[in-house]
Amino acid sequence: MVNWWSEKYLAPRVLNIFGTRGVDNFYAMPIRVRAERTNVVVLALSLGSGDGEIELQIARRLIASGVRNFKILGLELSDELVSRANDSAVKLGLSSLVQFSVGDLNSLQVSQKFDCVIANQILHHIVDLEHVLSGVKAALKDDGQFLVRDMIGKNGHQAWPEVKTIVDEIWSAMPKRYKYHHVFKKSFDSFPNLDFSVKSFEGIRSQDILPLLTEGFGFSRFYAFGGIVERFVSRGFGKNYDPSNIDDRSFVTQLQLINDIAIDFGAIKPTQMIAYVAKTKVGTCVRWKERTPEFCVRRP
Repeated sequence: MVNWWSEKYLAPRVLNIFGTRGVDNFYAMPIRVRAERTNVVVLALSLGSGDGEIELQIARRLIASGVRNFKILGLELSDELVSRANDSAVKLGLSSLVQFSVGDLNSLQVSQKFDCVIANQILHHIVDLEHVLSGVKAALKDDGQFLVRDMIGKNGHQAWPEVKTIVDEIWSAMPKRYKYHHVFKKSFDSFPNLDFSVKSFEGIRSQDILPLLTEGFGFSRFYAFGGIVERFVSRGFGKNYDPSNIDDRSFVTQLQLINDIAIDFGAIKPTQMIAYVAKTKVGTCVRWKERTPEFCVRRP
C-alpha cells in the first residue's frame, strides 16, 4: 500500500517542488544541470553508499540524458559492500565514472571539494551528526548542494506524544484486519510505539537532523511529510491494505487528510524530508504551502 500512497500523494508534490520524480532522478538532476553548464567534471560524493545501487542508477540516468562529464565517489563503512559496489560498476561499464571506497562517516574528513554531496537515508544512522555535517560543509564548493532524503521524526522512529494520541484514537476504531504486523507475525490491539534505536543505530538521532540543518545550512527546495499515515501503511502493517479495495483506499486517503491538516495547523510535525540544501542561507526556499524547514522542526 505504501507504493499506492506514495504515487498518489508524495510523487505529485515532489514533482511540483523539485521538478522531478523518482529517487535516482532526484539526485541526478542537480548533477545534470551543473554538468550541462560546464565542460569540466562535476564531482559528487555519496555518503553511506552501501552496495552502490542508487549511485549506479544515478550514473545511468545521467548517461541516458547525454551527460558524461561527472564522477560519483561513494563512501561506505563495509569492505564487503564496497567490493560489491565496485564489482557492479565494472560489470556495468561505469567504473571510470562511479567509484567506491571504505570510510567511516563518524570520522569524515574530505580533502577535495565537491559540487554535490548525497545523503540518501543515511543521516539517521549517524551518532556524531555535528561532525559529519561539518565535514559536508567543508567538502562542498561555495555554490555546492547537499542533496538529502531522510527521517526527521523522534529518535528510534517513535511517535511523538501528540502523534501517538491521534494514532491511538484511530487504532481503537479501525478493523482488526489492519492491525496485523507482517514482520512480527502478530496482531497488536494497541499501536506499538517501538524504539528502533535501542538495539541498533536506526533513527539514533533522527530528531536532531532538521534542527542542525536549519542552523548550519540554507534550503533552496524542501518538502516534509508524514507523522501519522506511515504508521499504518509502511512495511509492518502496509500489506494489510489492498490498493484495489475501495475501502482500503478510502481509509488511507482519510489518514493522509488527517496528517496534512495536523501538520498544516501545527498540531504535529513531519517525520520525513527531502531537500536541496545550500552551504549558506538562501533568499527563497521552494516548499509545500507554509512548510518551511523552520516550521517543521520539532524540538524535544
